[in-house]
Amino acid sequence: MKLQQLNYLVAIADNNLSITKAAEKLYTSQPGISKQLRLLESELETKIFERNGKQLVGITELGEEVLNRARKVLHEINHIKNITNLANDSDSGSFSIATTQTQAQYVLPKVFSNFHKRYPNLTIDLQQGTSDQILTQLQKQEVDFAIASGNIDLGANIIKIPCFQWDRTLLFPHDHPLGDLKKIELKDLAKYPIVTYPFMGGAKHSSLTNAFKKEKLEPNIVFTARDADVIKTYVRNGFGIGIVASMAFSPQQDRDLLGYSTKDILPRCTTWLAFNKNIFLKKYMKDFINDFAPHISSEQLSRYIHKDYTSSLQLMNEAEKEEEKPLPMHQMWHI
Repeated sequence: MKLQQLNYLVAIADNNLSITKAAEKLYTSQPGISKQLRLLESELETKIFERNGKQLVGITELGEEVLNRARKVLHEINHIKNITNLANDSDSGSFSIATTQTQAQYVLPKVFSNFHKRYPNLTIDLQQGTSDQILTQLQKQEVDFAIASGNIDLGANIIKIPCFQWDRTLLFPHDHPLGDLKKIELKDLAKYPIVTYPFMGGAKHSSLTNAFKKEKLEPNIVFTARDADVIKTYVRNGFGIGIVASMAFSPQQDRDLLGYSTKDILPRCTTWLAFNKNIFLKKYMKDFINDFAPHISSEQLSRYIHKDYTSSLQLMNEAEKEEEKPLPMHQMWHI
């Protein structure tokens, strides 16, 4: 068994079982990958992929187990390489982060400004997408860090660090009937079409839709967009009232719209930073976490990274202590 074969195996699985696409991704030939796959299956005396003629159409049950273990082996190889790189304490290279448009446009610029001054030779690759897309990239280890919001479970292999909270802001034109109300309630929002962000993991995981259901109301969500500026555009064009992150609304720049804080009618959102627990955190990665969430001490970060407790009871106690600590609001320390 060769590491090259494991690389080919994972590449096939990550490219929709297409040997052609896997070959393109690895800059090698399709026949070469096919040959190595046959040799691997012959050595293991098992079929890793289900076939329809020459076409791969699925992964066998035993193949899934082989694939999972192959990923672990390749991850460990990467960690060994990272450790040797760290010996030089390099401040150059590349650093990838997947995040949402809101975080990329309204939260991260100031953070990156400070971070870039310390690491001017470090290339930062910022990738934007929906929360679901970000989670997929993180699980496949296509990015170093993911920054998003939402209450969805990220899985046992992901370390998730809650960083700060924020409220949603309701947007509508100056002549909208909601502007005549002294106090806006959920039942008032339910009367109008709503334009907002897509829901991570589906609507059932959304604290927004759950807040309506708790009051036995049904929100009329007619349009979703990952970009807050797109949401504002559609509010301006009469699609409905908008609900965006508070940091995405500026009374000066968006003076044609009224902004109403939903802190009394909708639950607060939590932005988290996450990474694979098997990743070796370089110094600049830890420094970035410190810049992004300066209230998190090095001791707290270490506890998140090394959560290897001797008993489940101790793990529960530590988790409860973390949850008891209130997170800062975004405006208090970033703006």
